[in-house]
Amino acid sequence: MIESNLKKYSQLETLNVSRETFPALEEFRSLLLSENKKINLISKSTEKESINRHIIDSAQITDIIDINTKSCIDLGSGSGLPGVVLAIIFKKKGSKIKFDLYEKSQKKSNFLRKMVRHFKLNAEVKQKNIFEERELEADIIVARAFKPLQTILELIDKNFVHYNRLILFLGKSGKGVINECLKSWKLDYEIIESLTDANSVIVKISNLKKNMKEKIISIINQKGGVGKTTTVINLAAGLSLNNKKVLVIDLDPQGNATTGLGLSNVDQTYNSIYQVLSGTKKINEAISKTRFSNLDVITSNVDLSGLEVETADDRRRAYILKEKLTAYLNDSGGVYDYVLIDCPPSLSLLTVMALVASHSLLVPLQTEFFALEGITQLIKTIDRIKVGLNPELMIRGILLTMYDKRNKLSGEVETEARNYFKQKVYKNVVPRNVRLSEAPSHGMPVIFYDKNCPGSKSYINFTEEFLAQEESFETAA
Repeated sequence: MIESNLKKYSQLETLNVSRETFPALEEFRSLLLSENKKINLISKSTEKESINRHIIDSAQITDIIDINTKSCIDLGSGSGLPGVVLAIIFKKKGSKIKFDLYEKSQKKSNFLRKMVRHFKLNAEVKQKNIFEERELEADIIVARAFKPLQTILELIDKNFVHYNRLILFLGKSGKGVINECLKSWKLDYEIIESLTDANSVIVKISNLKKNMKEKIISIINQKGGVGKTTTVINLAAGLSLNNKKVLVIDLDPQGNATTGLGLSNVDQTYNSIYQVLSGTKKINEAISKTRFSNLDVITSNVDLSGLEVETADDRRRAYILKEKLTAYLNDSGGVYDYVLIDCPPSLSLLTVMALVASHSLLVPLQTEFFALEGITQLIKTIDRIKVGLNPELMIRGILLTMYDKRNKLSGEVETEARNYFKQKVYKNVVPRNVRLSEAPSHGMPVIFYDKNCPGSKSYINFTEEFLAQEESFETAA
């Protein structure tokens, strides 16, 4: 019986797997089936076909992994498919590849440890939730029956700082899944027909980049004192707490977003958005880290106020920010999930630059008498920009700020805004709250300064609404 089973592995010879490896693979299969009686490692319905369905299927990617590869991560190893199978094969080849087998289940992790010890494999079982790991590195990443492709790509993008190739096993709808993902991702890939299932495919992926559609967002209102900068820094902070990587560009010469995130708008005159727009610095050179995880900023200072005069002879000056930002984001491989631009409280050249560079706009609207009158002027400006400079520009949403439920006027402005702008007005509103004014003086977003105050709670809820809106955009796409 054992001899007849070994013959079934013969097709692996075409993948440069030696006959001497077959007994070890068969022994692993036997141990797998034995343990499957105690814990759920593989489907009971596939046990009779386990040689072809599981072992050979896992082994078929052997010839697309370089023997000199140093490290390989199996994202959700589970029953050791494909991680243990590959580790056995490459041990027989004399390779020094180190395999990290990620599995959060204790029972499955214990089984994997037994296999690693039994076959003396160059592998380590990591009983962890890989979605909670950060700064991961590997030459090769493999995954079989783990998660949907879109989820895997998000994981790779956010949690890995380096990898060379991603190898995935996809089922019958594999080609269609790839085409769907291309709406959200730029990637180099190759599809290989499965050796064991005519309807399945193997896909090799490299150079993964996230499309930036709808991700560059200007927070804008030509009227000052409406909560614009407060919205920028607290939305950025809220997104960062949701594991989104955010870059804030302070495009206001007053530099309030800069100080509100704990940096100086005086000391960093050599390293600001002014240097980027005047051509003396590249964007990657001007980015400053804040003390908040996932949140970076390009600072601003009073030097920026002279840019309009300095660029008076440049016919393409409205495109300067767009060209520099687009080039950086393309080259960096989508390192940021969102770029938030804090615009000055005026309809100046700097505001036009922001409108040209952005995919969408977020408008804070103070609930006061003249607010709606001012926003109609802003919409006319946006319409002019769409005609001549940025036809894709859209208003993402309007956020009501400085709301006082005790004040009858606030309620009237809200009603009028919702009647006029309909679903464009966010459900959440930001109340008047002294903590919102205090937090910037401490160089902190309010959701870090006092997470329990009404202003903080309103921005946390608004961030959730903002992210839900993002999901609806992706579904529509």
